[in-house]
Amino acid sequence: MAAERHVKMLAVKGEVLAFQYKSFSSKTRDHRKGSEVSFYSLSFAQDSQSFSIRDRNLSLIHKDSSAETDVVHCCSALDIQQRQKVPCVLLRLCKKRTSAFKYMLYSICTSTDAKLHAEFVLPYEMRDNISILLGPTLIWSHENSVFYTSSQTSGVKEVPIPMTVNFIGELPLRQRKLVIQGAQNVPSDQSKVKNILYFIEDGRTLSAACLVPDAYSSVIQCMMVLSAEEFDGGWRSAVLAATSMKQLVRFENGLPLDVCLLPYEQPLSIQVAGCWTGVRLLLVDDFMGCGMDQMLLVFESSSAEPLSSFLLTDLCAVTYSCCRSDGEELNSSDAAQENHLLTVQALESRLQSGLSVLEDLQRDVEVKDRLLQQSLVALTDLVSGREHAISSPEQEGLVSLWDEDDDDDGAGDEEDAGMQTECAEAPLKMHRVWQRVIGQSLIVGVVLTSTNNTSVMNISASIVLDSHQTGTAPVLNTKTVILPYPVAHGPSPVKIRRSDCSADSDGSRLALVAVTDAAPLLTSGCVRCPIMLHYSSKESPGSAAGECARVSQHCGQISLGLEDISMGKLHPRLLQEHRLNTDEARDDLLSLLALLDVWFFRLECPGHTLADVQGWLQESLRFERLEIDPRFTADPSSVRLFRWEQNSPFQGVLSIYCRDELSLLHFLHSLCDFLPVSHDVQPLERPSFCAGSLAQTLQTEIHTVTQEASSALRSDEGVRRGEAESQTLHTLREEWLKERGRCNERLRPLLDETRYSRLIERIIHAQLDADEAALMEAPRFGCRSESALNDERLRELLLEIESLVWS
Repeated sequence: MAAERHVKMLAVKGEVLAFQYKSFSSKTRDHRKGSEVSFYSLSFAQDSQSFSIRDRNLSLIHKDSSAETDVVHCCSALDIQQRQKVPCVLLRLCKKRTSAFKYMLYSICTSTDAKLHAEFVLPYEMRDNISILLGPTLIWSHENSVFYTSSQTSGVKEVPIPMTVNFIGELPLRQRKLVIQGAQNVPSDQSKVKNILYFIEDGRTLSAACLVPDAYSSVIQCMMVLSAEEFDGGWRSAVLAATSMKQLVRFENGLPLDVCLLPYEQPLSIQVAGCWTGVRLLLVDDFMGCGMDQMLLVFESSSAEPLSSFLLTDLCAVTYSCCRSDGEELNSSDAAQENHLLTVQALESRLQSGLSVLEDLQRDVEVKDRLLQQSLVALTDLVSGREHAISSPEQEGLVSLWDEDDDDDGAGDEEDAGMQTECAEAPLKMHRVWQRVIGQSLIVGVVLTSTNNTSVMNISASIVLDSHQTGTAPVLNTKTVILPYPVAHGPSPVKIRRSDCSADSDGSRLALVAVTDAAPLLTSGCVRCPIMLHYSSKESPGSAAGECARVSQHCGQISLGLEDISMGKLHPRLLQEHRLNTDEARDDLLSLLALLDVWFFRLECPGHTLADVQGWLQESLRFERLEIDPRFTADPSSVRLFRWEQNSPFQGVLSIYCRDELSLLHFLHSLCDFLPVSHDVQPLERPSFCAGSLAQTLQTEIHTVTQEASSALRSDEGVRRGEAESQTLHTLREEWLKERGRCNERLRPLLDETRYSRLIERIIHAQLDADEAALMEAPRFGCRSESALNDERLRELLLEIESLVWS
């Protein structure tokens, strides 16, 4: 089998990617010709100063036993799906006795695999302005028409504007990157030509004068767009172009800025400033792996090896050559030797400076490591109850910044006594410690009471990792909250900040709850965690009267294991068993209140009674009230708590406890679907359960009720015709207005809610009876009607309400 090989090369990530296409003829009777295309990589070895094949096994792209395959074009382009530049190659297949050509666009995904992006058939051979750009997108021209295709387009597309192409490339823009610059005949005058830019993405066109003047368009052979951006309705651009007039011109904003001469008339591409003869290929990349690009010139050669004759140089001190005499001359020149010397001296100076900086950093790291080790040892001694021996500053190599006198020893002893970690009689008494695990959070709680008349403030807790493997005891970051321990109806739902809390001597229990991440405990293999309390005491032993001393107290330890967590032993049972009324259930409630974030919402309805929110929570959503604290309603399906407190028939506050805002939004969506349109929902920073707000609410209700009653009385006047009865009603209104003015001055917020609700209900029924009686007895004017009796009932009820509120 006879074979013929051809190679095309491309620079990719510091290596040379070679595409080899080989044709062969079989030994059958018809002597059909077949072909295949494969690729491999070559890397530069500085020791041998040559390129060698990295893997001898060739990776096959395409093979056809009945068609001739050729590599038309290869380059690197940005793959928008992978978001990185990939090598691309365009193959052409041609069969005998056919006039059609089949084209396939591939990209090299890995060192062994190729991906097909486009496959199409043309009735002509593709020759002019072939470019593979962003996408990858294949663009070419044929007889004043431009075509393009990619994996995103369904087949081959044609640019609707005929033009003579001068440039196809990419502009450094955020959008509309693919552009074609060409000459178009003016429809009104075919002898005139206008240069345009056509953007493939959106079909937009504009004048090409923003890049190069029209006078240069006819002589430009190749160009490179350095920068381009739209600015205030115009363009800012920088372009480098080579012309057929032996010129290299730099344009800025469409105007020529600088010109230099070229030694040839037909430039092919703009990449480097230099002149060599017999060049087959030019590649630019960091082939040596030194962090800077080099230029690889591949010369024409009769050898079968693809890189048998080349020149690798950075146009400065680095030059490698193979089978070229000018490379040896460059290496032996005085300028090269001097550049070598200067480079070595600069590198040596930078190396010495880097070593000194590295030594300083090493000393700082040693000091920090020693300080951390001593801190861990001191904390371990503190947790274990051992006395910690502090080394002298001289042993640590430290120098005091203050003058030390013998008179200061006494003051230092007093300060050390004030900083003691444990007291003879601890101001706080610890009852028990509990722990819960909810999700990824560990909740640890301590029940405390004060033991004497000492005022304790700024209480916090810390969880210490007791590791048997390393001997160290790091402290976990925790969030500490203080909650009153539930006695009859549970704790207040408002969390107390650590800086605002204090334990007084009234004997009331407090629950200090700390929340932290459980992951460090499990990943480090620690199962025992000591719990430390920290607080400030005004009358701790060893401190002066009235001074606050910081005290640390060990209050026990917890054990944590992955098996207990996976079996759900540490999960709160209260969410599923709402009828629990034990200390364990109280601990569950406190853990939930400390972990969950709380949001408050005020629900108002000025003209009507509020909807039954509590009934909706229990009946429609199937939430359960907690036996331990009926004010809270729990969601058994998720970690959520709700508390509904209705201040009045027209206003209430809903507290929602949940872990994330998404769960909150889902609940609010359901709440808004349930509430009538007359209800108003407003978020609150803090719930307002004060007496003043209740008094204002009661005043609003009284005002509303009396307005309704007076309106009913006014409507009754139209029905009654008796002058005596009208005068009586007028007198009653005057007396009621005077009494209301006096009562507003002595409004008090406290009253019997049950009696007040019953009176409101009775006055509503009395008003309804009055309206019905007025309608039924309208024809009878001469006798005392039943409406008058109902008016008296209304007046009696109003007086009873006022006496209830103001008493």
